[in-house]
Amino acid sequence: MLRADELEIGETRYTMRNRSESLPYTDLAVTTVTHGRYAVRTNDEELRLGPGTTGRYPEVGAIHLIDDLASVFVRLPMQRVAATASARTGLPAANFQFTTMAPLSPAMALLWQSMTAFVRRQLAVNAVVASPLARAGLVDLVATTAIAVFPNTTMTINYLPRQAGVGRAVVRRAAEFIEAHAAVPLTVGRIAEACEVSQRALQVAFQRHHGQSPMAFLRAVRLRQAHWDLQHAKPGQTVAETARRWGWTHAGRFAQAYRGTYGCHPYDTLRASGVPAPAEQNR
Repeated sequence: MLRADELEIGETRYTMRNRSESLPYTDLAVTTVTHGRYAVRTNDEELRLGPGTTGRYPEVGAIHLIDDLASVFVRLPMQRVAATASARTGLPAANFQFTTMAPLSPAMALLWQSMTAFVRRQLAVNAVVASPLARAGLVDLVATTAIAVFPNTTMTINYLPRQAGVGRAVVRRAAEFIEAHAAVPLTVGRIAEACEVSQRALQVAFQRHHGQSPMAFLRAVRLRQAHWDLQHAKPGQTVAETARRWGWTHAGRFAQAYRGTYGCHPYDTLRASGVPAPAEQNR
């Protein structure tokens, strides 16, 4: 079992045929079958999975049929997924729910499987698990991927919130809050709460005054902090270590964002600091 705060990823194995009934399960749980067969049936829906296919565990009571099953599962509290959906779309978290057990398409199922493999690799790295920002980034990645992959109310409800006016002073206060707390896990909800405005209003105001979302602004702040750390590196410091410290778990994406902003590879900045550092990959 691998964990990152409230996120769990693990494997299951049943070397038999089995039929069972389950009570309602309120959290997000997704399974990808690697061997055997799995079927789940509710009063309204039936899902049958074979090797290489993915499905979502139902929130309601269900009947489960297992035949020599091996699978990879992912679990995340539904309130975490709902909060992410609310922050990204403006839909009230209380109105969020998934509507079917199957992914939108085979391509979206492959997206989920690719994401799961990436997160499992990251959670096997001690330095990633030790970083609060890296863990928070992985949790957010799982939540946002689930919202994209599985049909839900953000896709079916025409929710158009009023764009409440938020002045430049509030946006400036939010930017200062982000700057001061960039080293700890942040969400749009926490930033909005600190500024005493709604998440949607803050997002609209940030887009209007900064041309980007609060989270994009946060990523830019963290990239700037990583740049400063590389310029003032300590002996033995690595690019990968610096990237993880500021919430970047994928070295290639960090290097791409860094090059796009500073016009060079982060290793070049580290080398220019004059501090000997071990050679790194992903140049």
